[in-house]
Parts: sequence; structure tokens; C-alpha cells
Amino acid sequence: MKQPIKPVIGITSSVVNHNNIKSVNLHERFISSVIQAGGIPIVIPNGTNDMPEVWTSICDGLILSSGEDIDPNSFQENPDPKLQKINVNRDEIEMALVHHALKQKKPIFAICRGITLLNVALGGTVIQDIETKAPHAIKHYQLAGRSEATHDIQIEYGSRLYELVNRSEIRVNSMHHQAIDMLASGLKVTAVTPDGMIEAVEAIDESSSLFMGVQWHPEEMASDDPTMQKLFKAFVNECTNSQ
Repeated sequence: MKQPIKPVIGITSSVVNHNNIKSVNLHERFISSVIQAGGIPIVIPNGTNDMPEVWTSICDGLILSSGEDIDPNSFQENPDPKLQKINVNRDEIEMALVHHALKQKKPIFAICRGITLLNVALGGTVIQDIETKAPHAIKHYQLAGRSEATHDIQIEYGSRLYELVNRSEIRVNSMHHQAIDMLASGLKVTAVTPDGMIEAVEAIDESSSLFMGVQWHPEEMASDDPTMQKLFKAFVNECTNSQ
């Protein structure tokens, strides 16, 4: 029996200034997590506005990766004093990628910045700074190592996330100061933190190609955490099935 071709997973990237040269940047853990799960990773640069449809056609699935804050103009808000670096071009390209991927039925796995970008792309809004909006919230930007889990999340029974991890509560890492505020109408919450921050979302429409969005960094834990490995394996399998 012919083996299925490994799926090509496009991973979005940021731009950094390296030795005074603009360079494409992506944490290596995204690459290694996809390879470990059986996929073929390719890095998607910010590029130009005519590229998202092309990139989506090349790829069997899309990972929206971590990075800069979301431009508040994209959800009709003025910038908060604690807003950090933004990349308007990246926001625009990735929102277009989301719409093309959903139209082409390509699975999307949105991670950290990716979950907030996804929410804005579908009509939602973002908490620009958690400490400002919710001063009594738990610590969401850990000082511990990136692979260390530092807080619990409660998972909605019956959700895809619940079915994959087979638990109502897991412990995750946390490296963000932004979060989902108003949820986009096409999404549903599937996990929250003890302080009520949204940690995972899925599509309401079961025919949607959206895999899921998560606020934590499963790629930083996946090398030796079977639970996080399950997420990437399930995503890559779904991308294989969409070929």
C-alpha cells in the first residue's frame, strides 16, 4: 500500500534586525515539533499582499506562530501605553493567510500570537495588555524556562482539545501579555485559565478546517511532553488527510 506523502506545513515568521540586516525569524522549536510529528516545515516570510493565496496553495496546513503584538488599529482601538512592537505588514499577510486557508480547507494551528491574530482576522478583539485590563490576573509572562509549565488551564468537555489530551485540566507554559478579549463569532472557547483568560479556541462550525488555537507554547514543550506531542501529531495527521 502506498504511503501518504508527508504534508507540507507552512509556519509564519517575524522580522528581526540581525547585524543591521532585516532577517526572517522563527523559533527553531516550531520546526522541530513539525518534523517530530511527521510533517515537512517551510517558513513563510511576511512578503507582499499578493503572496498569501500562493503560500496557502503550496502548503497542506498552516501554523500561525508567535511574535509581535497585534496592531490595535486592526480591531478599531487606540494603542495602549504598554503596547509593544507591532508589525502591520505581518498582521495583514497573516489575516489574509487565515481567510485563504479556511477557503481552501487547509488546517490551521494558531499558537500564542497566532490565537489573537486568528481572533482578529475573524472579527474579534484583543486585550492589549493583561496587567492593565485585569490587574488581579495570574502571571501570564513567566520568568521560568520556556519549556516549563507554570499554570493550569481548564478544558471544555467534548472539545477537540479534551478528546486529544483526555483530561479536563493540564498545566502549560505562559509567555504572553496580550489575550483574546471579545471572541469572534465563529469561534468557541475550549479552555480558560483560573482567572478566566481564554487559552484555547475551536471553530463552532464542525466543517471548518480550523484545527485549534492555543495561547500557550506547545512547541516549547513538545520535545519531551507526550501531551503536547499529541497536538502536533493530530494537526499533522489532519493536514495529511486534507491533501
